[in-house]
Amino acid sequence: MHGDPSPIIDAHTHVVPPEVAADRERFLEADLWFRRLYTNPRRTLASADDVALEMARSGVDTTVAFGFAWRDPSLCVLNNDYILEQAAAHPESLVPYCVVAPSDLEFSIVEMERCRRRGAVGVGELFPEGQGWNLNDRGALREFIGAVRGLELVLNLHVSEPAGHDYPGKDSTTPAAIWPLIEMAGGEVPIVLSHWGGGAAFYELMPEVRDLTRQIYYDSAASHLLYLPAVFDVMARLAPGRILFGSDFPLMTQRRALRHVRAAGLDDETMAALLGGNARKLGLGGVSRLT
Repeated sequence: MHGDPSPIIDAHTHVVPPEVAADRERFLEADLWFRRLYTNPRRTLASADDVALEMARSGVDTTVAFGFAWRDPSLCVLNNDYILEQAAAHPESLVPYCVVAPSDLEFSIVEMERCRRRGAVGVGELFPEGQGWNLNDRGALREFIGAVRGLELVLNLHVSEPAGHDYPGKDSTTPAAIWPLIEMAGGEVPIVLSHWGGGAAFYELMPEVRDLTRQIYYDSAASHLLYLPAVFDVMARLAPGRILFGSDFPLMTQRRALRHVRAAGLDDETMAALLGGNARKLGLGGVSRLT
């Protein structure tokens, strides 16, 4: 199916209920950030069936499914129910996350508990700016991180780089903006920073930062839109054992994302860790691969 020696895990895809794609205009009106990202009809929305088809084409074995980072709690619930139902039907190939609205702390904690009982292994991808999440409210942040830690969930955050070109998903959630959350987690919560963490891994060269990042992971979602293939080797050196393959499907196909990885010239050990080994250690390998 593919030439890699171990199963491939895509740690970053987005799945929405079919009614979101069928009635896109209604959801564009319901959420400002969704409107910002999906007003263009060429921006594809994917169902679980679309992901399954792409996996068959690409040779990806297991896919981590995020919903959209809705600001409205009711839309979070709608998206979560769909992903949890699909993952329950396909536990070997689909790994479910839940999405919550962190600005509504009470809802978020209750919803994470509910989704955890139904099989969610993580929460995210959360968009702090798009969801109005104040990362400087230390009291609320402490409660949120405490709940994530207590439920043994993996947290995924959308992070943007502070330099370079503008694009629809780029925002103010830079490495500096998420630092209060990393401090609050204290190295005790597994946190995946999407899009290579906006360059946050560079600061791990500072001892006081390194002490807090032992459970910080970085995914490669949308790499080809931002970086040269050399980013994979650089990140493998900055954060060994903590880099994850992510396509950001349906923004880009898993096939294209894999071509970008394979153009990086990584050695076999690093490639195997990136494409699945690191994700399995994090518990993202699907039911059949957790043992």
